[in-house]
This record gives sequence, C-alpha cells and structure tokens, in this order.
Amino acid sequence: MAKKILLILTSILLSNCGKVDCSKSVDYYRQMDMNFVILDKKPLNHGREVNFKIKNNLNNRDEMYCEENTWFAWHYVDFEVGDTIIKIKGKTTFSIHKKGKILSFPYECDGTTYK
Repeated sequence: MAKKILLILTSILLSNCGKVDCSKSVDYYRQMDMNFVILDKKPLNHGREVNFKIKNNLNNRDEMYCEENTWFAWHYVDFEVGDTIIKIKGKTTFSIHKKGKILSFPYECDGTTYK
C-alpha cells in the first residue's frame, strides 16, 4: 500500500514538474527593456541564471546583470564579450548585435512563437 501511495505522489509531482505558464512568461519578457554591452560573461548558474558584467547603455553605467532568465539561457552559447544585447519593451524578440551580424530571437514557449 505504501508503495502505491509513493508511486501516485511521485507521478503527481513529475506531471507538474516543468510546466510553464506561457502567458505569464511572455508578459514578463514583453516588459523587459534592455540595451547593454557584455563586458564579461560568467557561466550559467543552475542552468538558467545568466551572469554578465555589462555596460548598460540606458544609464551609461557598468553593472552586473544576474537573473534567472531562461530565454537568455537558451541562447547563452550565442553571447560573447563585446556583443550588444537589445530587447525593446513591448516586443517579444531580443537581438544580439555582433561585429558584422545581428542575431534575433523571438520568444518561444510550448511550441508557440510569440511575435
């Protein structure tokens, strides 16, 4: 009996694990307003917390940018020191401006691309 209860509880926990509320997430990311240059890139923490030393072009200050931002974490390999990151408030796309090219990434959640 105890094994059955443990199995049921484990199934419930695993079925809820990783569920994302896409509408909340897209609303959160839509509100972001960023324009910065990466001065230093630290490794991801816990697989999704991005850590940069940045030059914030919105206030002209050097700052640390540390946030659990899964959208940026998905594209962390694309970020390099010297890149300019631009995310315009109200948009669901961010861009990485590199020397000679611009990479744009729309927000995606559960198979839906938000534009």
